[in-house]
Amino acid sequence: MSQTAQTPVTSEASAFVSLENLKPFAKIVFGDGAHEVARCGDDTTLAYRPEGTSDWQSLGMILEDGWPRIGGGIILSRPDALARFVRTHVVRIEGNYGPSDPVPYALDDLSWLVRDTADPATVEIKVGDEDWATVTIGEMPKEKMKDRAVAALVKAQPDLELEVSADMIGWAERLGAGAQILPVM
Repeated sequence: MSQTAQTPVTSEASAFVSLENLKPFAKIVFGDGAHEVARCGDDTTLAYRPEGTSDWQSLGMILEDGWPRIGGGIILSRPDALARFVRTHVVRIEGNYGPSDPVPYALDDLSWLVRDTADPATVEIKVGDEDWATVTIGEMPKEKMKDRAVAALVKAQPDLELEVSADMIGWAERLGAGAQILPVM
């Protein structure tokens, strides 16, 4: 994910820090995987990596920020964070829709319509009062219409992340609060 929705960093954490020879001291476990956490070369700023990998990434946070924010920062750093947030919060407007009918969706005060095209890798989307647009979403089964609608919205609305960033931070920190923290010896 881009830096837009990431949690603010402290002044101590914003300086350059070394990511060499780090030793994990904790493991944070989410429902879909675990990440190791270590102190960077300055012995204050934290870094993380998915468990079983070798490349550390600076988190730009310190331990005093607390595990909910640390976990939230890790969640927000994932490239699919925006799509995951939207997928979690999107509502399909109930109704009986035929195969060629547009299907309405809503995310807070943002509403959009999605309809399939002959090409399974594209859909048409109409966001609010905008005109219909064709969006390439990649190969996704037509039965996964919610996933297709989310992918279309994320592609069609380049400023979406800015619009929902405050909500994304809260969501990520709530998920971070539910993570399991384990010591690494």
